[in-house]
Amino acid sequence: MKKLLWIISLLIALIFSTGLVIEGSASRKVVFASGETEASQITLEKPVFRSIPLHHPSPYYYMDLVELTSLDDTFIIDQRYATRDNFTGRIHYDTVLCLIHKDIAARLLKAQRLARAKGLRIKVFDAYRPVSVQQSLYDSTPKELRMYVAKPSSSSLHPKGLAVDITLVDSNGRELDMPSKFDDFSIKAHIDYDGATERQRSNRSLLIDIMERSGFKVNKSEWWHYYVPESAAYPLLDVQFIHFLRARSGRLDYDYTDTYVHFPSEPLYFRVFAPE
Repeated sequence: MKKLLWIISLLIALIFSTGLVIEGSASRKVVFASGETEASQITLEKPVFRSIPLHHPSPYYYMDLVELTSLDDTFIIDQRYATRDNFTGRIHYDTVLCLIHKDIAARLLKAQRLARAKGLRIKVFDAYRPVSVQQSLYDSTPKELRMYVAKPSSSSLHPKGLAVDITLVDSNGRELDMPSKFDDFSIKAHIDYDGATERQRSNRSLLIDIMERSGFKVNKSEWWHYYVPESAAYPLLDVQFIHFLRARSGRLDYDYTDTYVHFPSEPLYFRVFAPE
């Protein structure tokens, strides 16, 4: 009998305490609905957030590099060092992927707009170049021509993503006639070479004018080579193309410096001012 009474008392106590919990929950709901947020009345759990990386922002940045065609797919890409069609006769890139530093993106997009206003487009022979590839190119260059291929140093611009090798093409994709071919290590490649035809000099001047109006400087011994002067503070990079692609697919640890979505028609604002 005593045992039965003890069980009944326990059940009554349990029912009473459950009622208090239900009542307390209801009162908290009422307080929350009325807008009162005193800590003594409500205990809110701190939300837990999980960082989800954006694998495909446009443009996609990795180590401050961006794929040029993600900004504007009207550029023609003809990366010679991804083929044997270059002065070394060797393949130096593991794939075709045109990368530039994001700080020169606005300038290059402006150059493309100026070219298209004349019914032309820009063809890119080379842009960002890993510092290890720069060393490979230097090692592959005959000693008598090494004045044209720089040994990697703090002043190297392709390994910083701040230089591009380009030309102009017409509406049919044909290259404009220039005083020399790309990577012609002779006086014909100099921007003051006078032995070219009038048409070749005119095409060269047009390209230089477009790039200078977009904020680039031209290498005096290579009509195709353009760079930005604000380069001293930028680091040399050795990001291989496969690293960029793995990061883009989420298979490599990385940090984003900018995940804002841009579109080719929008103005871009980066750390380096883009001249008008």
